[in-house]
Amino acid sequence: MATAQTTPSVQLTLDTSEAEQALQILDKEAAHQAVNPEDWQRLFATTPYQWLKDREAAMGREFTDETFKHFLLQPETLSKRAEWHDTLTNLEKANMAALGANVLTWLPPGATIHARVFPEIKPVHNSFVWAKQGESPAIFLYLEKQSQDKFENTVAHECHHIGLASLEKQQDAIQAGLPLNVKKAMEWIGGFGEGEAMLAAAGSADRHPHWEDDGVARARWDADMMHFNVDLQSIQQLLMDILDGKLTPDTEIRKRAAPFWGEIQGGWYTVGYEMASLVEKQYGRSALNECLLDPRKLLVFYNQIAEQADANGATLATWTPQLIAKLNSQN
Repeated sequence: MATAQTTPSVQLTLDTSEAEQALQILDKEAAHQAVNPEDWQRLFATTPYQWLKDREAAMGREFTDETFKHFLLQPETLSKRAEWHDTLTNLEKANMAALGANVLTWLPPGATIHARVFPEIKPVHNSFVWAKQGESPAIFLYLEKQSQDKFENTVAHECHHIGLASLEKQQDAIQAGLPLNVKKAMEWIGGFGEGEAMLAAAGSADRHPHWEDDGVARARWDADMMHFNVDLQSIQQLLMDILDGKLTPDTEIRKRAAPFWGEIQGGWYTVGYEMASLVEKQYGRSALNECLLDPRKLLVFYNQIAEQADANGATLATWTPQLIAKLNSQN
């Protein structure tokens, strides 16, 4: 079932048709009823399935109707049938219009959120965002056991990324004429968008960014936040090496930046979240919007807050004047 919730700025569609058709086949299997070719064709004709197939082809991965049939008819797959039914029922309660509207308040004026959300039963247990050429992006979510709150938080996080990407022309105008090394560094400062998206998904700096998760996830986040100063300094060295021309190939930059993604959440998440939440609390949403369009401002605003806090006994790491100067260099 596809449920569209739209306004001019938010066009967010929840399409559960692939999962529903897959579950109909599993229900037949569980009842020892024959699964006929028409059942399979209804599944293969769904938009989420077609997009998943196209995405795997674009990634150079083998994905055929026959291999999907084999996956769906495995005993392990069948054992998840009841869990998937319950989860899908929860997800379909989500208010997509309200979700999109809330995320939009965490984005600069002019942002749009146009996306489809595909909860899917599929062989690989991953989630991602992908778009066909000329189409709005889709958020593919493996249909794992989760609450409605968890689902909405995940979708909100991805919608923030999609909304920010809709402002590319404004961002490009800000970067016009800047040296290539500065543009490259700004591109990687954009990694803090993971933390900014966590803040937007939580809806408030006063709410734990893993509010909808279990105690283990919250404890893991709290422990990772203890590395804030070390992670900031490591990211600072990465940016300095890019600006100084010591690190130029994208492959090498990605290798150095990989730890900041982390197995679950690294410095792009924790450092980005802490800076964004402090800026939003101290200076308000308009200042945070400035940072979203020009990520250099996130570092500057954060430094002002951290220096004031450190003067009162805190021990927050700050970005060096050398880094700030290089980021604002016109040569």
